[in-house]
Amino acid sequence: MAENEITVKNENDLDRKAIALAWLFHLVGDIDQPLHAAQIFTVDYPNGDRGGNQIYIRATHTRQPMNLHRFWDGVITSSQNLTRLRHEATALRNRQEFQRSQLTELANTDFESWAKESFEIATKIAYRNGGLSGSPRGEKLDCAMVAAAPVLPVGYVVNASRIADRRMTLAGHRLADLLTRVVGS
Repeated sequence: MAENEITVKNENDLDRKAIALAWLFHLVGDIDQPLHAAQIFTVDYPNGDRGGNQIYIRATHTRQPMNLHRFWDGVITSSQNLTRLRHEATALRNRQEFQRSQLTELANTDFESWAKESFEIATKIAYRNGGLSGSPRGEKLDCAMVAAAPVLPVGYVVNASRIADRRMTLAGHRLADLLTRVVGS
């Protein structure tokens, strides 16, 4: 990310600057998604689980199996409806616990700190300190083929949603602050 920040600040070539700016948008969002900052290595996943992409779970008994990474992506936002997204963003921005003064993580302005926050959430919450039981993907190409995918533990979905709301709000503030630093106000 630092390289893209430098490019946006100093590059005269507008095409290169635009590409670097697009990468900053992308990477600030990615760094706040916990499963972009960690993966688990176990006997079932000797080469890692690719940030939850190899672990199949069910959010509820009635839901289709999905990989853990997709679950976390979806809990952040599963809509492409811009009106709905705008309303959700406004609702998050208006929540008292998400007021800038309440987001103590914003004191950390370096990318490494943001990644460490996500890593901690991934290891402790998303992977439940290594205790999350999921079905390994194995050779199956389609989630629907994983009949034995376990249901996430009670409270997991609610907790993940709460965390995702906070991470999304942090990402918005961080992107705004970064843009102010690199292109001015």
